[in-house]
Amino acid sequence: MTTLTVNILNENDLSVLQEILNRFGLAYTVDTDKEYAFSEDEIASLVKTKQDFIEGKTTARNWTDIEEDLNRAYN
Repeated sequence: MTTLTVNILNENDLSVLQEILNRFGLAYTVDTDKEYAFSEDEIASLVKTKQDFIEGKTTARNWTDIEEDLNRAYN
C-alpha cells in the first residue's frame, strides 16, 4: 500500500479530487483537523512586521525565512 498526502488550498478542489479518486475506485480518507493556530505573540509580530513594511522601516523578508515559517505551520 502507498499513501499519498495532498495539501488542498482551495476547498472547491476537494470535491473534484474526491470524484477522480472515486472514479478510479481508490480508497481515501480526508483529514481536515490539521489547522494551525497562531499564538497572540505571533499575530502581534505579523501585524508589527506588516506595519513596519508599510511605513518603509523594513524590506521584504528572505524567502528562506518565509519557507521555514510555512513549513512549521503546515507540516
